Amino acid sequence: MSNTQLRVISALVMAMIVIGCLLLGPKVTLAFLLVAGLLSVDEIYCNFYSKPRFAPSYFLAQGVFACIFIYFNYFFVMPWAFNIFVLMAVLLNALFLYYLFFTHIDSESFINIIAKFPASSGIIFLLPFMSLARIMQTEQWISWVIVLLIINFGMDTGAWFFGKNFGKRKLWPSVSPKKTVEGLVGGMFTSSLFGGLAYYFLFKDSSIIVWPLFFVLGGISQLGDLIQSKLKRQFGIKDSSSLIPGHGGVYDRIDSLLFLSPFFVLALHLTGRV
Repeated sequence: MSNTQLRVISALVMAMIVIGCLLLGPKVTLAFLLVAGLLSVDEIYCNFYSKPRFAPSYFLAQGVFACIFIYFNYFFVMPWAFNIFVLMAVLLNALFLYYLFFTHIDSESFINIIAKFPASSGIIFLLPFMSLARIMQTEQWISWVIVLLIINFGMDTGAWFFGKNFGKRKLWPSVSPKKTVEGLVGGMFTSSLFGGLAYYFLFKDSSIIVWPLFFVLGGISQLGDLIQSKLKRQFGIKDSSSLIPGHGGVYDRIDSLLFLSPFFVLALHLTGRV
């Protein structure tokens, strides 16, 4: 079986799992997010930081993620608390943006610092996953999750299509050699197009502001992908794991989604939609 066939089959299986969770309700969807988060923490801790699984700091990282996620999603469900998590996630993303744009690809100062605190992987993933959970507190949470996924999917698909067929100028060769400027712009366009259409059909709202908003959000999701690409290059790994055939690890599949989610929630707040 070719790698392309593996990727397609894995993508279909993942899509069915996500759809199934959404249909089964918020508690099942939250449980799915919990599992995805714990797997992501494991990948960063073991494969990026190269730390032994089941060391004390491993349990600390997993415990911090699991306990806080479960407590605030199942026992102390307060929107204001989630808003704090979202703001913290935005600040964390700002730190990673500084890392992406202002640290040289050959400089290992940033990764050396975070590798000294492997338990930090629990917090690094907790904040964006809590942003995803915040979306689920809205009345039409399924529709918002679908719009978010389509924006992210539109960026990935558009970047691949336009980059493959029209890509000539490299976007950032030292970080991600295959990405192109044409792919970036094309992906942002498809994010706006697919996301705008999904928003219109799901909410029956023809507001014009969502089109440029989703265009920008598509570009933001690409930044998450670039950050992971730079991290992998500096840590010297190809994939976060080999858990998903043809795709790599969980973090490989959701890197851009996790980076996008707090900005998506923030945009909904600023435009009065949640």
